[in-house]
Amino acid sequence: MGRGLNGLGRALLTALIVAMLLSGFWACARPPAMTPSVPKPLAGAVRFTLLAPGATQVFLVGSFNGWANKATPMKIVEGSSLWSVDVPLAEGEHTFMYLIDGVRWMTPPQAEEFVTDGFGQTNGVVIVR
Repeated sequence: MGRGLNGLGRALLTALIVAMLLSGFWACARPPAMTPSVPKPLAGAVRFTLLAPGATQVFLVGSFNGWANKATPMKIVEGSSLWSVDVPLAEGEHTFMYLIDGVRWMTPPQAEEFVTDGFGQTNGVVIVR
């Protein structure tokens, strides 16, 4: 009937199995990837995330920082286009937007609610309970 694996076939099969095992271990050892989401409550803060490919600076701007352009800089998550910042916020509703590269105001793609601001823009709303 059939013949068993020859030396080269066994070596290739062994190498394939080792590679699969190592890649599985490596995937388990990496921290979970961050993805953009609705502002997420943490212990004592709220995490804001934004996917902004090609951006060199991103600021979180909102009612909680007096809409100051550069008060709350976001940091890029290494090896991605995802920007993130954790902000301590008091209970209540807070409106916010993102300012990209100092010139482009961006309505949050993900928020709990949205409101118009009277200046032709739509702001995201985060509710802290």
